[in-house]
Amino acid sequence: MTIKNRGIQRYIGLGLVAASIGILSGCGQIDVNTPEGLLAALEKGEKLDKAIPKISGMMARPEEMKPYVPALVAMYKRGSNFDREVIQALANSIAPGDQPPFLQDEAFKKAAESKDYKQVMQAAIGIKATKNKEIQSQLLSIYEAQINPEVKRVILETGTTIESNAITQKAVSVLEGNVDETPFTLLRTSCDVLAFQKDESAVDTLMRVVYHQDGVGRTLTANCTRALLALDKNVVAPVLLKAFKLENKALMQYVEAHPDTLTPESLRNNTANALALYRYKDAVEPMLDYLGDTRTIPVPGTLAIRPNTDQAWQMWAALVGVASQSIIFSLNDIGIRGNQRAKQILTDIFNWTLAYQSKFKNAIELTGTSNIEVSQRVNAFRALRENDLISNEETVEMINTLKDEDFQDMNKWRPYARASIGTDMVTYCAITSKKGDTDTVWAAFNALKSNEFNVPAPENPDEPKKEHYNDNVSKRIDDVRPAFVLADNCNVDFECYKNALSNKNISNYERIKAIYELGYSGKHDYFQVICDEYKNLDVFGQLYGTKSLAMLGTKEDADTIRELIKTLGREMNQIQYQAAKPNLEGLITILESK
Repeated sequence: MTIKNRGIQRYIGLGLVAASIGILSGCGQIDVNTPEGLLAALEKGEKLDKAIPKISGMMARPEEMKPYVPALVAMYKRGSNFDREVIQALANSIAPGDQPPFLQDEAFKKAAESKDYKQVMQAAIGIKATKNKEIQSQLLSIYEAQINPEVKRVILETGTTIESNAITQKAVSVLEGNVDETPFTLLRTSCDVLAFQKDESAVDTLMRVVYHQDGVGRTLTANCTRALLALDKNVVAPVLLKAFKLENKALMQYVEAHPDTLTPESLRNNTANALALYRYKDAVEPMLDYLGDTRTIPVPGTLAIRPNTDQAWQMWAALVGVASQSIIFSLNDIGIRGNQRAKQILTDIFNWTLAYQSKFKNAIELTGTSNIEVSQRVNAFRALRENDLISNEETVEMINTLKDEDFQDMNKWRPYARASIGTDMVTYCAITSKKGDTDTVWAAFNALKSNEFNVPAPENPDEPKKEHYNDNVSKRIDDVRPAFVLADNCNVDFECYKNALSNKNISNYERIKAIYELGYSGKHDYFQVICDEYKNLDVFGQLYGTKSLAMLGTKEDADTIRELIKTLGREMNQIQYQAAKPNLEGLITILESK
């Protein structure tokens, strides 16, 4: 009897368990691993501990999150223990290209009123995408009360997508304050805000902080320069030119107060690059004044007390060379065709007259190499060729200077300098070649291979190459010959150069040559041709691709370049893309200032 009763009880217990299982596994159970179940969990506020991680995992895939946005907004407005996670998901639920109205703004409005700073930050991040000006004003009303500088920065960053006079004033106020005591990220964001807002009244403020550097070496130069270049060139270019000429008193006082981080050379370098982007012709003569000044560049007083082995000496010497090189680049970009003064100065630099040896004497002796000499000479030659300032005969004369006995002095690394100069010269000649140059200019380089560029390789292939082994320049002479031949074949027929680009076997230098010529065609029809070809350009070719686009493009083409940057980000290898992106961003400035 006892055994029987126990059996009945066990049977009844098992039945109750089975009934319970049946209820849990029935139609009403929520399975967050299915789209229907996940949506039901959000709508009913159930199983959120499993549902919310699923939603958070979609933040990098906003398209996947879209079906759940209405439920998430409703859930956030009701409130739950997952408010932070939900508002963060909503802030990341807007995909590029999404159009208003945005249901998420209902949640962002509530988040902006939150006492939780993390939810306030997500509101700011969200409206940066939805561009809701009303919520931006709401956030600005609590801006000053924020203690956490990162919250202030994120609120301020909404000014990089939403136009607002109020946020412009906030950014100016940050930069006008004590920059040494202000978090660097807040300063940088303020510059980015001004780049979007394009407020011309902020010019003096930006010039005041453009060279600010914090304690770990971070500088505002790139961000503030971008903000300056976003403005009308008629407003900014004269200010930049005044700075280039060292006539901005406040800026010069800053330079004098920070001799370890800023010199007149770094100031000239940065302003010359900016003036080149504006293609500001009024800068040509002041730039020539600087290049033509052959007085010895003095060593900064702060270096005099340091030993010559200090790295600061090397950094200063390198900057001296870079500043002059940037000015030559800038003159080339602005254009100096027909400028006889430019021809004389650049010819003297290429010939490396005693006056220029004296000008760079301190910097060259400190570096102990020929780098400064090589960079000045080859870039002067490039500007002469690209601006058609020297004839075919003058070009050959310059090539023959590589035979000079001066290059035989092994103690001065002269063979290395000759090889470097020769390599770049033959390359620039190939890009700028004209019909008939194969038999004259290229032949002049080829004739140097047997003597001047002939430093034999070791007989034993396992031995290291000799110190001045010059096989690279000889190889370059051979590699660029097809570009000379292309000039012989096409001459001034631009359609011929366009058709050459469709040749599957086109060489790298032929491609660059064709794009260079299309740039000088003056025909806007070739603008898109070069855009389509840009992905095939190496880092060197990108310089010419960008310049040709700048020559052919109009103000309306700026958006085309923005789209090209996005396309290249998907199609180019990252090394090429990282080089191309800043060039093309600068191109946008050039086009918009036309």
